[in-house]
Amino acid sequence: MAAEIAAAAAAATAGVGAGLFSYNRGNYMFDQKMHYTRFQAGLNMAIAQTVIYKQDIAQLTALTVTRQDCFHGIAAMSLTILTAIYCPGKLGFHVPPPPGWLMGLEFVNIAGCYLFLGLTLWYCMHAAMRADTAATHMLTRFVRLPIPSQGMLDKARKFLASYEEQPLEEVFRIPFTRHQAPSGKSQGGYNMGVDIDDAARARSRHGFDVPAWYRKEKAIDNVNTSETIESMMPLAAQGEGPEHFNAYREIQMEWFPYDVYARLCIHLAFMHLLHCWSYLQIGHLLQELRAVYACAIVMLPMFVLQQVIMTLDIIPDGLPIHRLGPFALWFAYFAAVIEYKRWYDPWTQKFGFVLVYCAYAIHIIYTIQLYRLCRPSEEAPSVAESPGASWWPGEWRLPKAFQHAIWLVAPPKETNEHDIVGELRDMQTGPSKKAAGTPHTDGDRRADVHRSFGKQGESPAWFSVKVGLISLLIAWVWLVAGFTWEVLNQGTSHPSMLSAPGLANNARDPRYRPAKPGKAEHTEVGTGGVRAGPAKGVHMEAMHRRLDAFATLSASGAAPSAAARQGLTNKLRELLPVLQGLAHSGAVEKSQAVADLQPAPEHVAVQWPALFEPQILVCGAEATV
Repeated sequence: MAAEIAAAAAAATAGVGAGLFSYNRGNYMFDQKMHYTRFQAGLNMAIAQTVIYKQDIAQLTALTVTRQDCFHGIAAMSLTILTAIYCPGKLGFHVPPPPGWLMGLEFVNIAGCYLFLGLTLWYCMHAAMRADTAATHMLTRFVRLPIPSQGMLDKARKFLASYEEQPLEEVFRIPFTRHQAPSGKSQGGYNMGVDIDDAARARSRHGFDVPAWYRKEKAIDNVNTSETIESMMPLAAQGEGPEHFNAYREIQMEWFPYDVYARLCIHLAFMHLLHCWSYLQIGHLLQELRAVYACAIVMLPMFVLQQVIMTLDIIPDGLPIHRLGPFALWFAYFAAVIEYKRWYDPWTQKFGFVLVYCAYAIHIIYTIQLYRLCRPSEEAPSVAESPGASWWPGEWRLPKAFQHAIWLVAPPKETNEHDIVGELRDMQTGPSKKAAGTPHTDGDRRADVHRSFGKQGESPAWFSVKVGLISLLIAWVWLVAGFTWEVLNQGTSHPSMLSAPGLANNARDPRYRPAKPGKAEHTEVGTGGVRAGPAKGVHMEAMHRRLDAFATLSASGAAPSAAARQGLTNKLRELLPVLQGLAHSGAVEKSQAVADLQPAPEHVAVQWPALFEPQILVCGAEATV
């Protein structure tokens, strides 16, 4: 009887043991199947997310490259227009040029336009090529598809015989009991970070209550698996968001100043282009066409256009002093009208000088205000860190006045999506930690970002724009000094440093140019004559218009008679002694009879003004003076 009971107990124990073994083995088989399925699903999602990451980099780069291509085309077109203004449209080719102060207003703006258009071309090339190079570097080296290695596949795969490696308490664990009790030797803390409610957590396996094979997977499978998903960032540059965003944001600091100031240079170039074109029209319509009212009609649209462009591009922080700049056109217009008024009036001339000084003063104030608007702001613009608009980190120093016209987009620092690629990387290499000394405050991050720009913490892009604006300011001050010198020396015997006495200040003096000798004619100094000068093949008939009658007679074949030619010869012979005396003594000897008939001339003391001292004075025969 006892033997039968023992046999029954053994059979029951064996049956229970077999059942427990089969139950736990079935759980192990199911877990391993789900383990491999989860491994494949995770990698597939990581691959899909990496494709999105590659698109992120391509789109961020395309935004910069496309924008720079647009700026580059506009700058090239503007250079063509500016060259047409500077060369074919230059004033003074056919008539004397306008006054020097008006030419100064035009040519300083032409020089400023050339300066900022040249900077735009170089900034666009640098920003576009640097961004394209950075994107290519990241896409070909770092942001790669996380294709699993053979080692990862081997570790994800499990043999059914590995169930034999499990401890006996797991092989014969009774259902609904804990896998292990909390103790000093137990391993716990598993599945504790899952965000679920308390009821669901009570039904889940977490903490210490997880299978042994699960603990082994966590301890072995995710350590030093492969280098397929490697980190591209130093610890000091790692942030909270996806790593490719952090890396791109760090690299973007090398070209974003050129991107920003390319846009600002377009604005500065167009403002100077509109100014120089308007001054050109003042000279053309007043000096060449004498169209006073048409010139005013041209000034009005140019004035309105400049105000509209400043409204679209600039949000001033304080008094909008920059809107004073276009008013220089009106001061220059009225000053030029006074220059060409019909009757001279000294008080009107002085009023014209005041208008010229006002135009120069406006340009000086305008240039200083442009300097203030274009310099990087010490405070983060309000657009920074705001969603749905242009975005860049708050530590980037950008011109606050142009914040809405920059259209700069930097990678976000934080996203609401799950970074599966980052999780796989952290599971393989361990979670990244911040390096010691990494700046945390906004001020520290700002200083850290701009420390790489140079000792002054400013980028070369802003430095070049700053130097350009300072050079224009020096040019305006120089023009004011030169105009003041001309005003002080007007009416004297040396009104200009270039023109000879007796010539107007704006007249080109040919005596300072070497002669261009003709072949068979006497040459006027500086002109070149008919064969070598500007009149070659242009107005030959006009130069011989006084011989038209003779040419007509010659063409008709009616030559003058011999008697007529003899009479003309005798008259020329009688004139030769008179001309010889005039050449030697400067006076013509008169006969005694003529001298007796004429009364003695009366001498009058005359104070001749500067530049009006006569060398030879001709008066009538009956004059008493």
